[in-house]
Amino acid sequence: MESPVPKQNNWNFSSYKKYWLWIVFFFIIIGLVFFLVIPRDSCIYRPPRSTISSIPQSWLEFDPVLGNMISQINESEIYHTTYDLQNFSTRKYPSPGNTQTANYLYNRLVNIPGLEVEYQSDTYKNVIASLRGNDNTSDRVFIVGAHYDSTSSDPEIAPGATDNGCGDAIVLELARVMSKYRYNHTIKFAFWNAEEIDSEGSRDYAKYAAENSLNIPLYFNYDSSCYDPDNQYVLDIMFNEESKPIAELLTEYNSLYDINFNLTSNVHNCAGDHLSFRQCGYPTIITHSQSHATQVHTKNDTIDLISPNFAKKNAQIGMLFLSRTAEVQPQM
Repeated sequence: MESPVPKQNNWNFSSYKKYWLWIVFFFIIIGLVFFLVIPRDSCIYRPPRSTISSIPQSWLEFDPVLGNMISQINESEIYHTTYDLQNFSTRKYPSPGNTQTANYLYNRLVNIPGLEVEYQSDTYKNVIASLRGNDNTSDRVFIVGAHYDSTSSDPEIAPGATDNGCGDAIVLELARVMSKYRYNHTIKFAFWNAEEIDSEGSRDYAKYAAENSLNIPLYFNYDSSCYDPDNQYVLDIMFNEESKPIAELLTEYNSLYDINFNLTSNVHNCAGDHLSFRQCGYPTIITHSQSHATQVHTKNDTIDLISPNFAKKNAQIGMLFLSRTAEVQPQM
């Protein structure tokens, strides 16, 4: 009797055709997960830098120079700059109004004595003004910024007064007042583009900063910084572990210089330009209003929604820590 012939298990590729669609679908899902979870253009490495790990006792004492500086913040200046910015109709990136806004900011900064103004990135036209420090041995650069683009359900009408025309107005007002003084370390006043599209403008700069090992002890961001319809003066300070000492300094200055915000900490967890720097290893702080206007990202985000006195106080609290950490010099 012959032995039975073993059954051949021949693999037939055609028999698996019915699974192809599922296999392709699986890999598409995996690709989307990687695209959404892993930051694009993220920093490959963290640059060497100095951080502010502790606060000197002298910084906790009232300084009349700082007191005089914050008295010069003008809420009318903040209001009128916000009004100008909303009147571009749209600052959506890319659009003619967006380009006109960049030129407006550039020209405003050029007319402030002592600033070196440039466009950074041919693609995004970030506008950056530098106030050079007096200490030639220092490579520290403190940056305060806000995004100037806007968005709306109607892209042709995107006034963006609270998001983020008022933030830009605050940074311009800081540049106007702070440029009258001299500092040991360099300060940059930055206006980012394309924040409403995954913070592309600030990510481009932060990546450049990391690749060139720029020493940025702190990046401070203004966004959603002037909406307080009920005059509650609640300000949320959003910070990470590396910037915690500065957040504590802001808390001290809030009472020492009679700013008198009702401060909260890390109530919000918002995306924004500060994350571009945080992802590159830089300490960051952002101040945030108690809430967003319901009109945000609509054609109704207009000048009547901003709270100029809230914005003034927000500018003052930022000016205090920037001037202290950059080591403002007594005027002669």
